[in-house]
Amino acid sequence: MDNRKYFLIVNLIAGRGHCKDIFPRVKAELDRRKLNYDTHFTNEPMEAADVAQMVIEAGFTHIIAMGGDGTINEVVNGIVKSETPYPIGVIPAGSGNDFARMTGIPTDPMEAIELLVSGEERTIDLGYIVGDRYFVNGVGIGIDAQAARDVLSMDHLRGTAAYLYAAVKEVIRFKAFPVKLIGKDWTEEREFISIGIMNGKYAGGGFKLAPRAEIDDGLLDTAAIEDFPSTIKRLINLPRARKGTHLSLAEVHYHQDHKVTVSSPAKLIAHIDGEMYRLPKSPFEIAVVPKTLRVIAAPSSTRPSN
Repeated sequence: MDNRKYFLIVNLIAGRGHCKDIFPRVKAELDRRKLNYDTHFTNEPMEAADVAQMVIEAGFTHIIAMGGDGTINEVVNGIVKSETPYPIGVIPAGSGNDFARMTGIPTDPMEAIELLVSGEERTIDLGYIVGDRYFVNGVGIGIDAQAARDVLSMDHLRGTAAYLYAAVKEVIRFKAFPVKLIGKDWTEEREFISIGIMNGKYAGGGFKLAPRAEIDDGLLDTAAIEDFPSTIKRLINLPRARKGTHLSLAEVHYHQDHKVTVSSPAKLIAHIDGEMYRLPKSPFEIAVVPKTLRVIAAPSSTRPSN
């Protein structure tokens, strides 16, 4: 018998309704296993963060986020702001599920539930937009943020297919923007089409934007892509960004650091863990917060090499 007391924070609209579709199966499995749990369904942006803070004071031992990366982001922000090192579990039900991919959490809901009771706790880093918001995967500025916005408006595709369709569309039409990035001993000031400041490897439903990133190495990985000389060059190199083989391109500027300062005269479009995000006033800082979050993840012996 599992003596832990779980609190599920569920975003039924995650994954364009995928979460709502699978929730009855999840509930039935939790009941079959006779797990001790309660459930809250979110209705408003950042509601999951507020609920997570309250739950910590109510005697539960574990918080479970059921939804996409955006849902996880909200729950994590609630946990961190509570200043209590609460463990988080995940039942992936979003469009991208990049956090699950990085931590070896299965996307199959029954396997994810099994992991809740048999997985290992792992302590990982978080990224932090200083003075505002924490993130688990990364902050994307530019083309990937516009693609994320496009996915939110789709009614005919979801999951990886939606991200791929949006990415190809934006590769054709997106306009480059000026940004200055400053690290400890490096500076990049160019016209970029994409900037990912990453805690994990993945963004946009499996794009391996930061292939050298690890979520427990105490570093953020910045993958900044300046504009290519033609649309054809953009289209040719898009698959390389998905596979993580793009770092050898002259247009890609990659740095690992503890902190990055971002400034731009342009109005930047951004996402944080796949959800649209309004950046702070320029300039702003993004930093790593090492060993901050406890996660129920796949055992190290079975964890994918990514």
